[in-house]
Amino acid sequence: MLAAITVLLSLLGAYFLPYLFFITPVPLIILVYRHGMRPGILVAVTSALLGGIVLSTLPTMIFLLILGLVGLAMGEALREGFSPGKIMLIGSATSIAAMVLMVLVTSFLLDYNVLESTIELMERSLQQSMSIYDRLGIETNPLLNEDFLGEFMRMLRLAFPAAILTTAVIMSFVNYWLAHLILRRLGVKLPWLRPFRFWRFPWYFAWGYILGQGLPLLTRGTGDGSIWFALGLNLQILFNYIFLLQGLSILWFFLDRANVAKAIRWLIVFFMFNPLFMTLIVWAGVLDTWFDFRKLGQDEAV
Repeated sequence: MLAAITVLLSLLGAYFLPYLFFITPVPLIILVYRHGMRPGILVAVTSALLGGIVLSTLPTMIFLLILGLVGLAMGEALREGFSPGKIMLIGSATSIAAMVLMVLVTSFLLDYNVLESTIELMERSLQQSMSIYDRLGIETNPLLNEDFLGEFMRMLRLAFPAAILTTAVIMSFVNYWLAHLILRRLGVKLPWLRPFRFWRFPWYFAWGYILGQGLPLLTRGTGDGSIWFALGLNLQILFNYIFLLQGLSILWFFLDRANVAKAIRWLIVFFMFNPLFMTLIVWAGVLDTWFDFRKLGQDEAV
């Protein structure tokens, strides 16, 4: 049954919502937690074979096999009783390995570069949008021109490591959350992450943010193609996301303390995604590593 659910998710992902491919590890997480690694491996292989046969594509079979590694690893971590933080770490590391394997397998076995194809697709989409605006006579920002588009695509290539890492963390969180939700409905009590209002990352993460801001400035004269510029750019993206979360956690904490209604809280959070407010929220998250606005001590987010 779990193999059939995995194949169904892959079918829906292939024909309707591609993102459903990334939650195919959920049935495996549940299976491995309840019955062990051996049945999990059997179902992972079976579902990959069925998916390849039903969809008549070799890439689908390969993708399901590789994504099965995420389900096996996270299911075994749950079975061993690891803390939520360790489960997320294992899931994220396995997800990164799975995505790298996908890129390598499609490049060498199928002669198809996923990364380049994704970038080319994005570039074509942006070019089509700009041409549609021109045909309709809609005035756009004068900075949005071919030079800007080329620079944006170049920066996007440099930022792929941060994109892969961020995607891996989101992927592992969503799979863990869905598996936790389903197992809880089945009467299984499992540990979960701390409430969001108490999330606080280790103080030394602030150095990652500082390096992310400083390296691009220090290497500006050496050319944007340098490895140090790329490292700084990736650190900047990664730690901006991290401290955005911590800043939103601070905001949620004080809104909760003030007994603000949840609907209004969500509305306030929505408005915080204005670029100016986002910058302030990120700074609040960074400063919290030293000033501890909520007086939580040195507790971490998970």
